[in-house]
Amino acid sequence: MRLSPLFSRLIPLRGPLSARLSLSFRTIMVMMLVPALVSIALMTGFSQLYYSFLSRAEKINALNAVVMDDLPSELFSVVAGRKRFTEGAQGSMLTRVTQTLDELIAEGASTKLELTVARRTSETLGNYIRQLGRQMDEGSSVDEDMLLLEEIRNVSALLGDMFRDAVSTEIRAANRAGEQLRRILLATIAFEVILVIVAMLFIRSARRALSSAVADPLLELQAFAGKIADGQLSERTPDPDVDELRALSASLNTMAGKLAGLIEENRREQENLKKSELRVLQAQVTPHFLYNTLDAIVWLAEAKRTEEVISITRALSDFYRISLSDGHDWITLAQEEEHLRGYLTIQKIRYRDILDYEISIDPALKNVMILKLSIQPLVENAIYHGIRNRRGGGLIRIAVFREDGLLNVRVSDNGAGMDSRRLRELRAMLLGSGPSTATGYGLFSVDQRIKLYYNQPQGLTVESALGEGSVISFSVPAGENGKNHV
Repeated sequence: MRLSPLFSRLIPLRGPLSARLSLSFRTIMVMMLVPALVSIALMTGFSQLYYSFLSRAEKINALNAVVMDDLPSELFSVVAGRKRFTEGAQGSMLTRVTQTLDELIAEGASTKLELTVARRTSETLGNYIRQLGRQMDEGSSVDEDMLLLEEIRNVSALLGDMFRDAVSTEIRAANRAGEQLRRILLATIAFEVILVIVAMLFIRSARRALSSAVADPLLELQAFAGKIADGQLSERTPDPDVDELRALSASLNTMAGKLAGLIEENRREQENLKKSELRVLQAQVTPHFLYNTLDAIVWLAEAKRTEEVISITRALSDFYRISLSDGHDWITLAQEEEHLRGYLTIQKIRYRDILDYEISIDPALKNVMILKLSIQPLVENAIYHGIRNRRGGGLIRIAVFREDGLLNVRVSDNGAGMDSRRLRELRAMLLGSGPSTATGYGLFSVDQRIKLYYNQPQGLTVESALGEGSVISFSVPAGENGKNHV
């Protein structure tokens, strides 16, 4: 069984980092201190027990010296007449022996039984000593006193044997306690070594767990910040397990959301600005048509050609009514066709026999919405830069059809066409890599409006050959009910 995963479970996966560090520190402290304190308590207890054995052995050995040497010697001096019985220290010696024995018995020594017997023997010894005193007071002879002294020495010798046995017992008990203390020391050392190893493993596991708890969320936040820098503002970072990093994570998520909102708002503003610019550009393109048409009306009126004046005036009215269309940018293909026919009616009257046209629009597409003024400028370009510059009559074909889910618009003419250099310049202008030219002003406007309103990279496609004519086309989504645009 691996220890690291086990230790990792001791560290919470969620919560404040300070709490995890505190828990890890407390765990290490408990692992180090509790066993050490238990070991110290055991060693202290056995040490006290060991020294209590030695202390009792020392006290008993001191009593042995009293009863074997001091007390007989003192009584011999009294019997020999060197001092009077009342002047002897035998009473205090015996009292010391009995008091010490009482203390040792009260301590609950391991030799309690032996010491209890010795205590009774000391009472016998006391009786003999008191008998010696009474005998000497009664005027006993030295021989009688010596006989009794010999009895006292025999009792003292017996008591001394008891004390020696008690000392031996205490020493053996002390040795056993010492052996237990030694084993405890060895076990404690071994346990502490094992504990240090376990603590090191725990520290290693805790370090990895805490490092992972901090490093992984930081790496995720770093990666998330990189995604924000790359413009991936829809990304969001999950809440990290570290409480201290949650505020930062929430701030980054909020910042990404606000940046996305600001960028979207800026995009809409730029789009609206671009539309406004294109409307201004469109307004700059159409006035000359109005001027030319009014000139044609004046000319027809002066020539008394009333029917043609009425026809061209109505066509001009329809043209601008649909061009304005209450400010709407989207109209149906039916309206766009009406707009084209009004425009071509005016141009037909102006250019008479040099202009002819064909309009082919799939009837099923009449209700499809299309960007207003997206076809008429192409027709206008075909007239002014194609048909008008061609000798003889010219033909403009307008075709609108659906193919592969796209609405395809194609305006072709058999006019003057363009050479390869001029065609390259026009294509470069539409791609935004070339300068604007007067001849491409209207085409540029339509190209930009298609890209902007349909949100697609492809606008107009231009094909042309000098002396053969030009074909201008574009494709946009073909949806019903005005859903073909963004």
